[in-house]
Amino acid sequence: MRVEGQVVVVTGGAEGIGKALARRFRREGARTVVVADINEAGAEAVASQVGGAAYPCDVSREADIRRLVETVEGRFGPIALFCSNAGVAMGYDLAADNVAFAPNEAWERSWAVNVMA
Repeated sequence: MRVEGQVVVVTGGAEGIGKALARRFRREGARTVVVADINEAGAEAVASQVGGAAYPCDVSREADIRRLVETVEGRFGPIALFCSNAGVAMGYDLAADNVAFAPNEAWERSWAVNVMA
């Protein structure tokens, strides 16, 4: 997909793959790169690096996602690409721990962020 001149949103954009995606979209000519993350300071730093905008967003909360989309479209126009990159690990070492015994809260958070967002 060509993003030149387009509005792009990257969730989980404060670090790792999301940070790399934000940088790449800027290099590819995106008009606006929105870095959305629960790590507000990290999102601000990446947005500053790419000349974009940062927005706090917990993708496990539908209301946060709706607010993000409404705010971005109201300020920058239609979103051409919503890169749903945010993800969480359960905090278990798959080689050493038995994730089957992880508490329900860990499974619910993982599901909400990694599947539903």
